[in-house]
Amino acid sequence: MSKTLKELPAWTKDLPAWGISLGMNLSILAALNFIVFESVRGTEGINTIVSDLQDLTQDERVNFAENITEDQVGNGGTGSALPPSVSAATAVGGNDESVQDKLEEILNPQMAQLSEASIPRVDGDVGATVSIKGNTDNAMGGVGGVEGAMDRVAFEIRQSLKERKTLVIWVMDASGSLDKRREAIAERFDNIYKQLNSQGTTEGLHSMIVSYGDKTEILTPEPIQDVAALSEIVRKKIKKDDSGHEYVFAALKQVLDKYRNWQRASGPWNRMIFIVTDERGDDAEQYLEDVITNAKRSQTKVYTIGNAAIFGRQKGYVHWVGENGYEEDIPVDQGPESAFPDGLQLPFVGSRPDWKLNQMSSSYGPYALTRLCAETGGLYLITEESRGYAFDRAVMRRYAPDYRPIRVQEQEIAKNAAKASLVTVAGITYQDSLPTPKVEFRAYNDNILRTDLTEAQKEPAEAVFALKRMYDALKAGETSRDSLKEDRWRASFDLAMGRILAMQVRYFGYNQMLAAMKVSPKSFANDKDNMWRMVSSDKIESGPDMRKAAEMARTYLKRVIDEHPGTPWALMAERELSTPLGWGWEEFSQPIPGTNQLKGSDEEVARLLLADDERKKEAAKKRNTQRQNVPKL
Repeated sequence: MSKTLKELPAWTKDLPAWGISLGMNLSILAALNFIVFESVRGTEGINTIVSDLQDLTQDERVNFAENITEDQVGNGGTGSALPPSVSAATAVGGNDESVQDKLEEILNPQMAQLSEASIPRVDGDVGATVSIKGNTDNAMGGVGGVEGAMDRVAFEIRQSLKERKTLVIWVMDASGSLDKRREAIAERFDNIYKQLNSQGTTEGLHSMIVSYGDKTEILTPEPIQDVAALSEIVRKKIKKDDSGHEYVFAALKQVLDKYRNWQRASGPWNRMIFIVTDERGDDAEQYLEDVITNAKRSQTKVYTIGNAAIFGRQKGYVHWVGENGYEEDIPVDQGPESAFPDGLQLPFVGSRPDWKLNQMSSSYGPYALTRLCAETGGLYLITEESRGYAFDRAVMRRYAPDYRPIRVQEQEIAKNAAKASLVTVAGITYQDSLPTPKVEFRAYNDNILRTDLTEAQKEPAEAVFALKRMYDALKAGETSRDSLKEDRWRASFDLAMGRILAMQVRYFGYNQMLAAMKVSPKSFANDKDNMWRMVSSDKIESGPDMRKAAEMARTYLKRVIDEHPGTPWALMAERELSTPLGWGWEEFSQPIPGTNQLKGSDEEVARLLLADDERKKEAAKKRNTQRQNVPKL
């Protein structure tokens, strides 16, 4: 209890009442000054900060590999948007020692053929929280693409100039993949500044241009007001960077440090940074937290004019055509949208390849750049979707990624067994891809057939073992599945369980079918046929355990479809269910390469196949010569 006036020290008795009151209030305020309140974002109702600026027509010319499973979302290298890994033992939910022991027992001793399961980690401010200031925006009704983004930029600059003088810093990716976008922006510069000038708002506007790649180039050492010079600088002074490095956060740090106190003596200024890129940046792990802190201290809003992140993947693709006519889809870092791997990278076995499933839009920007924009009150403006499937942004608002600092998320994940096991298993699939089973086998003679079958069994046999361990790890976390409040986590967990069970059934049945064929090769119904093809079948002949697993897989996948319609998770579940889980044999004919023959003696077939191998080597050599000038983007 506080003291009464009579109980106060004697020297206070000569003070007037208002003086004593003032002193007591100041003491309370001083004490409150040292109390820090931390606001942590709730799981519901997060405001997204992504602007949808363009719905692109799907480009059908791209021909990706059948299954792109090599994406390293959590590899922890300096080129990764995500941080290094820690032991799977730290990824166990809550204080449940039995779950922790079980997950360690399942994954650590028996997974020697796989990389260590991981939860990514990054150095940074553990107590930092995100204030989501940006809102979903449609570029003020703009026409989309760069034009829509630049209309929004003009609006944001105009609003800033109404408050006070403004320094605008353009930070542009110098890689070759951005040539067209830089040119489009240069063409729009004059229009933007004319809009601002017509309203008499450019007097207090200063601009500068910075490019980055492997190094940062400040192309306007002092901010300028000459509008005409801006487009010329973009067109003529930005040197194309072919290093393949995208050190955007290092560039931002340098610019923020250099111009933090620019024109400080002339009064308060607004500062705005507009990043122009089509990638996520290679140095978020090193500089993201420092850049966020420095931008906040200098009251600098950061905006990004960029691409939608690839759903759950690190790599997107840019189509490149060389002077010699050689074409290639070059991988570039365009994702993922979340800080932690929460989706399993598994091939779709037994069905026709669909590259669009591996290049789906996440409807959000990459985690690090989007979080930077959110923290500083800016916007991530999506000017280009991926060339894979895209989704209704109104639906995807329910599935917004978590933009809190990685350490905050990591602590939360470690307390929930379902999240911990999902991140652990997803990390394995990002680092060690499952093989796509071979489905066509040469039967020019029995020796060739048995050789093909033996080789085809090797990798899938290892996959059966790996899938069993991954399933057991997910199963250990299933006790916490019902505690998941976020739609994104529930969809990801159920899809992971359904797909792993489906994969188990497929790979196990595949190996059994090959083993039976090797022991007792089937006879062709048509004497002219010389090839066998494995095809999907509703009939599961690999035993009651596999039939039970198939039914469980269907239950999980149907739940994803029913509870998360119109999302990437539902689309992948539908694709998985569209292909039967069993296998059957189908015969057909195919000439021995380089001939019109269908069958032959062992010696004759061996000679023909050797010649075919030589032709393939020559073709590969020619391709390597053609692609010597393929740039790093």
